[in-house]
Amino acid sequence: MARRALRTARRAGALAAIAAVTVALAGCFTGPRPTLADGPVMSGDAAVDAVLQRLDASRTSVYSVGYDVLTRFGDKHTAATVVQAGPARRVVTVGHVKFIVDDAEAMTCDLDTSACSGTIDAARISDTQLAPDFFATSAAIRLRRDAAARIAPPVGSTETIAGQQATCVAVPVTGATETYCALDGGPLARLDAADLRIDLTSWSPTVDEAQFQTP
Repeated sequence: MARRALRTARRAGALAAIAAVTVALAGCFTGPRPTLADGPVMSGDAAVDAVLQRLDASRTSVYSVGYDVLTRFGDKHTAATVVQAGPARRVVTVGHVKFIVDDAEAMTCDLDTSACSGTIDAARISDTQLAPDFFATSAAIRLRRDAAARIAPPVGSTETIAGQQATCVAVPVTGATETYCALDGGPLARLDAADLRIDLTSWSPTVDEAQFQTP
């Protein structure tokens, strides 16, 4: 009887412990959720953050820009343009592929065939190693990743690119030094990396609304 009572007490204690852990875990899932910081996450390095601040802000600016893109694998050059009329209105053209975001409407068009789909199909430009937001968000994500992996202090500088002042940072990573530049009002002005080189070739503070038309 004593042994049975001891086993019963131990079982009850174990069940109580399990119940306590379950309640605690439930609190993790049903309690207050963690909130985002007041702004985008910075790297803590002043030179890197100066470029990140510009790239992060570039999604709300108004501009028209042109780029020359070198995909180093295959030594392939591709022309690209970005026309942005606000946070939810932009047209990005890479080669013969045109991405249109016009408020709630989004589509991908082939300029050669005039065919359009009702989604943003990033795979259409995968051969260039670009994403449809290469000029802003993708560049900022990549810079944050390189900053976290840096093997020496980043070096900041300023340059004039396509007639515009750009803030730059060179980030030493294993096997290479990757350079990022952004205009004061955004967006990306240069990316010089092992796999890609993107150079700004033109900039304008105006937008041609005809760019939002489908082919």
